[in-house]
Amino acid sequence: MVTPSQSLANIYSASADAYARRWAPVIAPMARPMVGALPLSGTPTVLDVGAGTGATLSYVRAAAPASRVVGLDRAEGMLDIAKGSGWRAVAVADAQKLPARSGSVDVGLLVFVLFHFPDPVEALREMRRTLRPEGRVGIVVWGTDPGVPGASVWTEELDRKEAAPDPRHPSVAQLALMDTPEKLTQLIQASGLTISKLWSETFCHAFKLEDLLKLQTSCGVASRRLPSLSAKRRGKCEARVRERLLEFTPEQLEYKPEVLFAVAG
Repeated sequence: MVTPSQSLANIYSASADAYARRWAPVIAPMARPMVGALPLSGTPTVLDVGAGTGATLSYVRAAAPASRVVGLDRAEGMLDIAKGSGWRAVAVADAQKLPARSGSVDVGLLVFVLFHFPDPVEALREMRRTLRPEGRVGIVVWGTDPGVPGASVWTEELDRKEAAPDPRHPSVAQLALMDTPEKLTQLIQASGLTISKLWSETFCHAFKLEDLLKLQTSCGVASRRLPSLSAKRRGKCEARVRERLLEFTPEQLEYKPEVLFAVAG
């Protein structure tokens, strides 16, 4: 039986190329402030859990050129992209059973991934287990996130065409457990970690319509629901969404999410 976590990994693997080209460039800059908040200079070992296609690894390597930086992810297809970009120290692994000795990691990273774990507290405890006594973990999650522009339009049109619901299991989409500073604080403290810094920032990414449509039809909720439609109904759905998004102003095509950051140890 395929678990929800493995099913999610399969989804990410199947869309890895589109993710690397369409989504990683949007969200990687939003995680960059965490790199500057961590004690990376001179750090021997960095463990990036949920490394995906390796976008964050590049920032870490620039800040810690002498460190051993290891990237882990459950989605093999995502790591294939990272390896294709030159990363070698990557491996398929379950974040709730990290293949690392206790007290062996100086800095850990959980970037836009904590909400994908069935038990986020257990994942944080596992990260805490791997940290050295003075080690730190950097955690990045979404705060108030309006969704990419046109998300509600896609929902309306997909529902109108009777598309199947998003196949992701709720247990691997738990943003509601950590989308405020208070909620994130509670999760971190429940794991036994102590927060040394927590803050939020709001970002803005200005989409061009064609780039937005390519993103939404290749990765994300709409891309997961569209295959349930016949070719004819899918074509009509996509055409209707395009028609409606053509009416969006440049301001309406801006994606402005809040991102929460926490450093703990």
